[in-house]
Amino acid sequence: MNALAPERVVIISDFSRVRGGASKLALLQAELLSAKGIPVTYFAGDTAEIAPKGYELIALGGQKLLEQDRITAALGGLWNLQALRRLKAWIAGNDTASTVYHLHGYHQTLSPSVLAALKPVASRVVMHAHDYFLACPNGAFFDFREGSACPRRAMSVSCLAHNCDKRSYGQKVWRMTRQTLQNRARAQLLPGVTTILLHDGMAGRLFPDGLSGRTLTIANPAAPLRAPVEAARNQDFLYVGDIHAYKGVFLLADAGRKARLSIRFIGEGQDLARLAEAFPEHRYEGWQDRNGLAAAMARARMLVAPTLGPEPYGLAPVEAILSGVPALISDSMLLSSDVLLRRIGETFVAGDVEDLSVKLAILSKDDARVAQMSRNAQGSGHEISSKPLEWRDRLLELYHELLKAERAS
Repeated sequence: MNALAPERVVIISDFSRVRGGASKLALLQAELLSAKGIPVTYFAGDTAEIAPKGYELIALGGQKLLEQDRITAALGGLWNLQALRRLKAWIAGNDTASTVYHLHGYHQTLSPSVLAALKPVASRVVMHAHDYFLACPNGAFFDFREGSACPRRAMSVSCLAHNCDKRSYGQKVWRMTRQTLQNRARAQLLPGVTTILLHDGMAGRLFPDGLSGRTLTIANPAAPLRAPVEAARNQDFLYVGDIHAYKGVFLLADAGRKARLSIRFIGEGQDLARLAEAFPEHRYEGWQDRNGLAAAMARARMLVAPTLGPEPYGLAPVEAILSGVPALISDSMLLSSDVLLRRIGETFVAGDVEDLSVKLAILSKDDARVAQMSRNAQGSGHEISSKPLEWRDRLLELYHELLKAERAS
């Protein structure tokens, strides 16, 4: 093993099982590093349900904020003292000059307190920005009241004065309090900490003042769901993901109605029942495992990603593109420019039902255009993602650079 390979990687995540994209990648990282023979300690805030294979798991036994009583969630969500003490004690008793700390998520069970514990090892800390929580109190730069992307500067006076929260203004104030604590704790890690972005377009929103420490972009890992599809031979327009208004599912259902197309919705979420009741002409197939998604892709003409906000990355459209299925995505998504540049899909104006319905109608009939995008997707889809082993190796290159700099200092 390389002399500057990490002696151990400590992965820090809210969850020890898959509960969203961040935890899925944290667990994948643990498995890939362990398989390469690198010792891994996985530090999680929840309760372990399944024994890990090949790595050490430290689970604090906590619950997701929405699963706790209000007082416990309000206090622990701001500053989890148990998480702070346990991580601080682990570092004091086990840290070496070749140990790297990789932080994936801390807003659900761990809280920003873990940042304070990492201060003594800041030069060997990597923070993975899966969303916009490093800057925005609700993590999305999205106004849930108005149903559109938020143009305000995060944590500004106009941000504080405006209620964008999906639940209440009181919740918004709580989020801003947590953000203040987080920002102060993260400032103590600068300039040593390194931040990984999913897309170059995240930087301007996350760090408008440029006070970021080191940053670099590493695209998320993804793999084809199946052998390439000849999409132009198919008819289905497919949605895959969380059935939530924020994701633009009502917009897509309405646009499909206007275009006289039946949309296939795959996924679950809080708005599924309401969506199905309002738009019974579409097909609702619930959550599907990877085999189920592969079967759906076999009949897919295009994958539609109608997200209303500035989503930094979308696994569903990337997996579809890698499978030869072009994507029709909202221009609010950061991937929209990549899709257009490579001609592996089309875009529409975010939140514009008329524009989306017109695009759906045109693409349902234009076999030549869909066929060309499908061929392009097979050839260049890998340019917007990483293969899992490539992703692992890029992380190891980063760790090597951090440890080399540490040794030289």
